[in-house]
Amino acid sequence: MLKKKHDSILRNPLIANSFFLIKYIEKWGRGISLILSKEPSTDFEVVAGIFVTKFKRKHYVPVPTQKTTQKILKLIKENPRITRNELAKALDISSDGVKYHLNNLKKEGILKRLGGRKEGHWKVLKIDSGASLTL
Repeated sequence: MLKKKHDSILRNPLIANSFFLIKYIEKWGRGISLILSKEPSTDFEVVAGIFVTKFKRKHYVPVPTQKTTQKILKLIKENPRITRNELAKALDISSDGVKYHLNNLKKEGILKRLGGRKEGHWKVLKIDSGASLTL
């Protein structure tokens, strides 16, 4: 019924009025049509008196991390003693993000840590054949 022309019914006037006052709502009665204009396959239903909106899950495509990996390897080639914090700063990502990439590179046999934390350094063992890396 909501996918056809219908009357606008405020289900919770207090919340609707609050959203209107803080400019989350531009005008009454436009929400469903706006949702459907952006996501036409959206479904709506009422379950136990609660209004439910169901969005179809889009196909998930992971963000490729090859560029970050390439940058890490390039920085390590330039300075094998670079620290994880220095890599994070140079790449503008978190230290945990760098740790994630370094662990993956180590698991793939591309990178190895030699020596201890303070006096150690990185060694690039091989370059992934699928990556187009310019060092």
